[in-house]
Amino acid sequence: MGQQETYPGPASAELRERWRRDRRTIVRLHHPDRGGDPAVLQQELRDNDQFYRRWEQDANPAVGRPGRRRFSHAVRAVRARIPRGWPGRRRYFDL
Repeated sequence: MGQQETYPGPASAELRERWRRDRRTIVRLHHPDRGGDPAVLQQELRDNDQFYRRWEQDANPAVGRPGRRRFSHAVRAVRARIPRGWPGRRRYFDL
């Protein structure tokens, strides 16, 4: 196999910490020393890196935010289902 480009992680400090936590979780679950499959480990790490690369591109204002509207709509739908009086519940209703 040829040399692959390594992903250094997101530029944002918060996103970078989350990326590192996710990578550690994947390694903990799939590392060969713990009975995991090396091919699965590598694929999961590649998928994780690709996810964060895409997230970083979507959050970049120069590129645009194609998933932003869908995400906020999903948040609104979830908040509508939280019982009254619970934190996070929206405090208004649609007419």
